[in-house]
Amino acid sequence: MKNIVLMTAVVAGLLVGTTSGALAKPFELPDAKPIVTIDLPNAWSPEEIDKGAQATSPDASIYVAFEVQNLKNLENAIVEGVKFFAESGVKIDPKSQKKTEAKVNGFDVVDLGWDGVDKDGPTKVSLSIIILSETKVGMLSYWGSPAGEKKYASQLKAIAESIQPLGR
Repeated sequence: MKNIVLMTAVVAGLLVGTTSGALAKPFELPDAKPIVTIDLPNAWSPEEIDKGAQATSPDASIYVAFEVQNLKNLENAIVEGVKFFAESGVKIDPKSQKKTEAKVNGFDVVDLGWDGVDKDGPTKVSLSIIILSETKVGMLSYWGSPAGEKKYASQLKAIAESIQPLGR
């Protein structure tokens, strides 16, 4: 009986850890002189890309990427983000744009969201520009199906909240 209770507790702990994002791969970015860290869920098969990291949800309904870019000005960062979506086959409805400003872990953040369409149909599109320093921004972007956005809302929130400064 004790073994069953212990095994149940272990399995429950593993499930909680998996769904809360506790089993995540940390990335310190950019590679040359890391200034920020972000955690992406292991179940999303995270991998490094040129200036950051990317991952896709287990059912492929959500794609997420985080890149560190040089900051020329905020408008250029937004243009670069929208260009990335277009190059990835995501068509954004500019009339649907929603913009908010916030602070996450001490960073100023500008959040932009749109409705869009990709090869799989309707999508929800998000671009968060995180001011990392006077010369660097983090660009957290994702898109996916409306159902995927709803299903993975807690993981997407955990990813955003995992962004932490290094060396401050």
